[in-house]
Amino acid sequence: MSVETLPHQFIDAETIFNLRDIGGWDAAGGKKVRTGRVFRSDNLGMVTEADQDLLVNRLGIRHVIDLRRGGELEQAGRFPEIEGVEFHHFELLHVRWEAIDLGIDGETPHDQVVRFLRQRYSGMYEAGYAAVRDSLEVIASGEPVLFHCMAGKDRTGLVAAALLSVLGVAEEDIAADYELSLHGIRRWRAWRDANMGKPATEGGLTTPAEAMLETLEEMSARFGSMSAYISAIGFDRTEELRAQLLD
Repeated sequence: MSVETLPHQFIDAETIFNLRDIGGWDAAGGKKVRTGRVFRSDNLGMVTEADQDLLVNRLGIRHVIDLRRGGELEQAGRFPEIEGVEFHHFELLHVRWEAIDLGIDGETPHDQVVRFLRQRYSGMYEAGYAAVRDSLEVIASGEPVLFHCMAGKDRTGLVAAALLSVLGVAEEDIAADYELSLHGIRRWRAWRDANMGKPATEGGLTTPAEAMLETLEEMSARFGSMSAYISAIGFDRTEELRAQLLD
């Protein structure tokens, strides 16, 4: 795959389409989020040997966090068992979107998509708080980590937003990191259309920055701030995490 037009955060792989480093953003105290330590991606169930070499040997990943439901692991596959890489399954609990009959799909007007995503995301932060907390705990171990779900945008985006909030990254940049998944979505769709056939209708939603900004606003209304939410779910290693991940 060509990487010429991809934002610099992306890392090219054969069958991972939304793989990127979450480092590089401006953070608290005039520092920056360290690169080469925390990565996010879409499903790893199709990884090739070259992809495995990239993740394990070149990026040095030692922990893989899978945020999906058990059925998704069974259907789509999971990261293979590899010596030196610890696999963590932290299902980020939520009401299945497929069961929500609001007629939201890839053809829905932008403002309705943003509202739908804000409602889903704030609910997921509450229902799935244990997965958010446990993911932060693994990241605080200090070893290189990759976390992912299916498309690498919704559940993965929520964990990324929580982490970047802990590190003191501005909300606008958190939303910009979230919106980068648009590139991964396009890459996946192009591969899918070429290898699996193009679907009659596009069901998946994109990642408009407004959806994350409104989610962060909603979480502040519910908890006082994202920092207060992170404290409420039982994560108390903020200073340790900042020491490890800020330059």
